[in-house]
Amino acid sequence: MENYKDVEIISKQLNALKQNIDQSKEHLSAVEMLMVDDNNSRLKDKRLFDDFQQLNASFESLMNSIKALENKLNH
Repeated sequence: MENYKDVEIISKQLNALKQNIDQSKEHLSAVEMLMVDDNNSRLKDKRLFDDFQQLNASFESLMNSIKALENKLNH
């Protein structure tokens, strides 16, 4: 993009997205901790835990896509 102002605005929005993803991942980590039994360190529900792991992978993929967009935007 040639318009610096547009690039700056888009960059700010991408940063906001990354912050929201980071916050969502923190919440997801808290939920995952609740999925482990404190007494014997076993999963309470393996199927549900796997779904949370898949959601976490989706966040990682989204973060990688945002970083790729940032690289394209800055070059």
